[in-house]
Amino acid sequence: MEKWIGIIMIGFSIFLTACGGTAEGKKTEIHVMAAASLTDALGEIQKQYEQEDNVDLIINYGSSGKLREQIIQGAPADIFLSASLEDMEKLVSDGEVSDWARALTNQLVMISTPEAAKKLNGWSDLISDDIQGIAMGQPDSVPAGRYSLEALEHEGMWEDIQARVIYGTDVRQVLTYVETGNTDVGLVYQTDALSSSQIEIIDVAPKQSHQPIIYPIGLLEDAAENEIAKAFYQYLLTEDSLSIFEKYGFEQGE
Repeated sequence: MEKWIGIIMIGFSIFLTACGGTAEGKKTEIHVMAAASLTDALGEIQKQYEQEDNVDLIINYGSSGKLREQIIQGAPADIFLSASLEDMEKLVSDGEVSDWARALTNQLVMISTPEAAKKLNGWSDLISDDIQGIAMGQPDSVPAGRYSLEALEHEGMWEDIQARVIYGTDVRQVLTYVETGNTDVGLVYQTDALSSSQIEIIDVAPKQSHQPIIYPIGLLEDAAENEIAKAFYQYLLTEDSLSIFEKYGFEQGE
């Protein structure tokens, strides 16, 4: 009898250990919505953070406008990193954001392949008949596209070039159009340009030609009581994280 009791106790102990190990080993998921232009920098932060903390960062990259729509429609989201101050402010107005900060800034640049760059000198070359295709983001959903439209209208170029514009669904698609030779030039963020060895920066858009490019980071209302999500939100605003963003060409915000 004692033998069977011992066997049962050992088996029960193994069962509890197995259950405990599963519970302890399970990672907590944090759902993040992030502008496509943050892919490289946030990817490095993700790798570092997941190694140090028992979390699994589920990151959905895309255009800020479309990500905002997904948040409003109820998609899982704890933190939103936007390339558009306007999109963040709309969510704040709708009561979707618990806390947020103007974390980063960027610049709008004109890019081309090294071969095409030989015949280009600057922003004014966009109206040249030699330019057959100009890639930029959709202005209604891609912040980089909206900044591009503002700059082109401010410089009086839009009417001359709009027939040659090819739109991308996010800034990374615009970069790909230029890298693959589908367009002669593209308008992207400086950080995207620096991420590619296949293109060259021709010129920087005049700063006064468009709204300041500000990247706000927000903790969404649904995650306000989620201490693990809150901890990652706060980590994104630390010098450790900001230094990684700076490595990829971003500058700190206000």
